[in-house]
This record gives sequence, C-alpha cells and structure tokens, in this order.
Amino acid sequence: MTLSTCRAVAFRAALAATLMFPAATMAQEDPGWHGSVYDGMATLFYGIPQSDHAEISLACQAGSDTATFVFAFAPIAAVDGVQVQVTLEAGNVSLPIQTTGALMQMDDLFLLEGEVAVDTRLIDLLGSDGMLSVFVEDGAAEYPLDGARQAAAALIETCGQRAETAAIRSCEFDAWVEGSGPAATVIRDGPSGDAAAVADLPGPYEGYDAVNYPTVSVTGSSNGWFRIEKAVTNLYAPDGDVIVVFAGQGWVSGKALGLDVESSLHTHPAANAAIAMDFSDAADSYRVDRLYACRDHWVEVGGTYDGQRVRGWSADTCESQITTCP
Repeated sequence: MTLSTCRAVAFRAALAATLMFPAATMAQEDPGWHGSVYDGMATLFYGIPQSDHAEISLACQAGSDTATFVFAFAPIAAVDGVQVQVTLEAGNVSLPIQTTGALMQMDDLFLLEGEVAVDTRLIDLLGSDGMLSVFVEDGAAEYPLDGARQAAAALIETCGQRAETAAIRSCEFDAWVEGSGPAATVIRDGPSGDAAAVADLPGPYEGYDAVNYPTVSVTGSSNGWFRIEKAVTNLYAPDGDVIVVFAGQGWVSGKALGLDVESSLHTHPAANAAIAMDFSDAADSYRVDRLYACRDHWVEVGGTYDGQRVRGWSADTCESQITTCP
C-alpha cells in the first residue's frame, strides 16, 4: 500500500464519524445533509443517518480551521495513493480540493480524501441555491443543497469560523461609491463600522460631462456591508487612464453604494418570486439610495419610486454612471 496504515484508518474514521448520531435519531430512507458534534469532532455529510450510506463527508476537530473532505468515488486509476483533484461547484463558487485515494478492501470502497479550509468560500458554496456539482476527472455528480447550510452549522461553529463571516453571501457585481463621510470613504477589514480601516477611497472626479464616483467590484455581503476586491477611479474621465485605487479585500457600507435597476423588483432573489414593484417602462425613475444584501447575481436594493419607499431584489442592475447597460 502507498498510504500508511494510519492514513487508511483516518479515512475510515472520517467516514464513520459522519454516521455517528444519537440513538434517538431515526434512520431516513432518502439521503440528505446532516451535521453533528460528537466527542470534539464536528461532521457534515450527505447520506442517510444510521446507515453505511455517505457519499460526501466533512469532519474537523474542535479548534481547527480545516476539515477532512472524503468523497466515495473510484477514479480512473483507483490505486492507493493516487492524487486526484476534486472540484466542488455551486452558485458562483468553485472550490478545488487536492485528494489522495485509498481502497477500503473490507468494504470494497474507494475513497478520496483531502483537506479544505472552513472559510467563506466553503460556507458560500454550502449556502448556494440549487445543486452541488462534484467534478472528478471526466465524471460529475450532483447533490441538492437543500438544508446543507443549516446542517453545516455545527461544523462552522466548531472549526472556529466567526459568526459574521459565516453569514457572508457570495455574489458578483459592480457599483459606485456615492455617499459622503467615513461610511463611504473608508474601506474596512470586516463587515462592521468598528472594523479596522485598511484604505481610504478618493472622492468624486470630473467625468465626461458630469461629476462621477469611484467604482467598486463587489464579491459578497454581510449585515448590510459589502465585500470588495477592487476600486477604480478616472473610469469616465475624458483624459487619462483608469486608476486602480484599491486591490485586495475590504468592506464598505451598503449605504454608500449606488447602481441603477433596469427592471422590476422581486420579493426574493429568484426569477419566479413575487414582484415587489412593477416599474414597467419607468425603471429609470426608481432612485436607489442604498444596498442591503446580495446573492449570486441578485442584489437587494432600497430606494424611492413615485413617492414611495420600495425595497426588493433585482438581477438586472447597471453600474454605468453615463449610459444604460446591455
């Protein structure tokens, strides 16, 4: 065997730990997501409790910030010690995991094991809507994510993830920074006005025929704050190149962000959700004055329309300060 006996035992222990539930837990016929804490080990798995059915599992010891990932799958070269990359995808999150294979001869089972950080990406992935896609070599499998985020609560708490980080929703869109004062001009290292300042944003600049504002690239939200990875200025200036004024990771308040909404608002971030406000052909009269949250390509906004305060979700936003978007 390429793997040591200890490593093989660790494989079995990680998989077995996912199936350790109190006696009162009833076995279920349909597989689903389940999580628990037992003797200092937190687990999350997709399968059936009190059975030998667990296709995916995550397990970590209290105080650790990484989890052991185990996937029951036989790759093309199903030999002990084979190195295989497994990629998990859901929403707009892609999470590659380097794994090592081991054959469990007693169970006639081949397992792929790797290490994964219990961080924002994993939490965003588990909190996504729809299906979890697992890619291995030329194969793929899908698992519904219903209940995954709730079942992962014990794993996240046990592995030291901060509550505010656990609440981060992943997304991707651009917006401008129009507010004034510290809420608009300071980039912080966490989703809170008490978090340390990491950079300052410049103020407005002269555009083609009006004053324009810095533009930021948003990657997530938590508690009314938005995670950014870049901020640029001079984007609409008649002369000169675009200037990158911030690159990295930081947080700005949703009260300082602006964008345009180009269609009606929904009550929830889903195309089939009820309409919160139907703008018809008058979307340009809806004035967004703050952002509340985001999820995938959806943004929750607040503003006024026809003298009314309106709040809702849109997947049809535009960050351009000088024209409409395609």
